[in-house]
Amino acid sequence: MPESVASSSAASESRQKKSTVSLASSAVSVAQLPGAVKRPMLPSIYPMLATPIDHPFDGPEWLFEIKWDGYRAVAFIENGKLRLTSRNQNDLSGRYPELKDLPKFVKGQSGILDGEVVALDEQGRPSFSLMQQRTGFRPGGRRMAPNADVPILYYAFDLLYLNGYDLRKVHLEDRKRTLASILVTGDSLRYSDHYEAQGIALFEMARQNGLEGIVAKKRDCSYQEHRSRDWLKIKIRHQLECVIGGYTEPEGSRAYFGSIVLGLYDKKGRLIHVGQAGSGFNQKSLTEIWELLNKLETKQSPFYGPVEALRKVHWVKPELVAEIEFAEWTHGASGSSGPKLRAPVFLGLRDDKSPKECLLEEASAEFPIPQQRRTEN
Repeated sequence: MPESVASSSAASESRQKKSTVSLASSAVSVAQLPGAVKRPMLPSIYPMLATPIDHPFDGPEWLFEIKWDGYRAVAFIENGKLRLTSRNQNDLSGRYPELKDLPKFVKGQSGILDGEVVALDEQGRPSFSLMQQRTGFRPGGRRMAPNADVPILYYAFDLLYLNGYDLRKVHLEDRKRTLASILVTGDSLRYSDHYEAQGIALFEMARQNGLEGIVAKKRDCSYQEHRSRDWLKIKIRHQLECVIGGYTEPEGSRAYFGSIVLGLYDKKGRLIHVGQAGSGFNQKSLTEIWELLNKLETKQSPFYGPVEALRKVHWVKPELVAEIEFAEWTHGASGSSGPKLRAPVFLGLRDDKSPKECLLEEASAEFPIPQQRRTEN
């Protein structure tokens, strides 16, 4: 794990191990929290969502956390049993059997945690690509066999209910303090710590360690079951140049094309498909790009190997270079299809760079491609 992230986790574990809060005293302290309401166990929670912004910032009224880049999951704990639900209210309990013992590491008879199911790479960094391998979900809604050999854990970052008390109206800082006091860190459970006021420094640390970004949360905010500006997410994005080798047919009311099909050259000079970019265009750029693509259309694919696309692809001569912003590398829908760009966005054309300069080796050196884990037979 990156040193600064590891030190944060170590501090969290130290606080949790020093906690001697009994179940009874915990119940008393929860009842005394301003905003706590006594009521039966809540049957469902719609997770609070963060509003995206472009730049990190500092502020004494904010807490800043690492954005874990996994699958959001609300954990319901009652009578020693765990129920996990997704943000769309799907039951995830059977998908992650190694989390079934999570209630043993929570000091409470009943509780509701908000957090993220995360797969960590060999450096201890959260990897969405590994999560895709674990679940079998791949870009474009395709499925593969899940790889149960990819270990996962649960990062808890909020506490919504504990021992008969609804905590959604309690200030975030008090909720997190209570959460840290009732968790016992283990192989499957971690407390997601926060940093006070210093968002820019945490963002730079996240960038240096190849993390997805950070989340800023108002320290006195309540838990709101919708998207709110009391939580803000700031993502770290990467940029590279890709060759345009085709375009997909448009969908709905969109004109000209749906997305541009992207590639990079390997060591043997073969154009390898790395994804499609369908966002980042406006009506003016759609028209301009279409006029260029139309002149370059050809019947032969310029790519080596398969191209994964949900709609029909029209090939073009590989003469245009696009500036692309993306979140990270992930893996394609088939094990042999090679790495793909996650969430690529078109920024513009680059007329100062030759397509032959767009090299997969250089791109993967600057932005490392995660290794695909194989399921052992």
